[in-house]
Amino acid sequence: MQIILCFAIATLYSCDNTSTPPANPYDYYPLSIGQYSIYQVNEVIYSSGQNDSIVNSFQEKDEVISLTTDVMGNETYTIWRSSRINESGYWQKNKEYKVQRVPDKIIVDLNNETIVPLIFPIDLSLQWNAYLYFNLNDKDYRYGYKSKYQKIGEPLTIKDKNFKNTVKVEERLDTTGLIKYNLAVKYYAEGVGLISEKEADFEYLQNNGELEGYKVIASGKRKDRVIMDYGHN
Repeated sequence: MQIILCFAIATLYSCDNTSTPPANPYDYYPLSIGQYSIYQVNEVIYSSGQNDSIVNSFQEKDEVISLTTDVMGNETYTIWRSSRINESGYWQKNKEYKVQRVPDKIIVDLNNETIVPLIFPIDLSLQWNAYLYFNLNDKDYRYGYKSKYQKIGEPLTIKDKNFKNTVKVEERLDTTGLIKYNLAVKYYAEGVGLISEKEADFEYLQNNGELEGYKVIASGKRKDRVIMDYGHN
């Protein structure tokens, strides 16, 4: 399966197979006031009853704007997310979310959901429920999956950017089923944070319980988010 995933995203990434544990796991999700990351986002939305899919392409910027610390020493960062159509457009803030760093995990409060994208220590043997604080029902496309580390401390090239140490997290992988397709993979780079994410969740067209054609997409979404720039203001 590792070979298949590497081939599927070969246009963006060069794959490696090292697994060196990180010296400081927080380095894969660094946070400081003024830190920002800019991403190119491409998504395709499929809707039942619609012949044509909706294609969106835009840019997002996440910027850390403040920090609070509780009595236990846990840090909570406030992040603004802005978007624009392209590099010549103006940034428009469209949401605000929180990221908390505790000794054994990262906790993200985004879109009225509390998610755990990383747990510590970073180790290939670990699996965890990313929606530990959010009760999913069995109709949700994320239901029943466990996140896990697949690669640790490997070099990775994304477009024209080289990252010395990265971590790959598989959030869900069910791509051989007859009625649905679910894939979510994220890469984090040491000293940078999230550098890429790929998600694809859709159902195939059925009529009275029978498939219409071979894996014709009825509804769902594909999304790719790739880092373009990062730094501090």
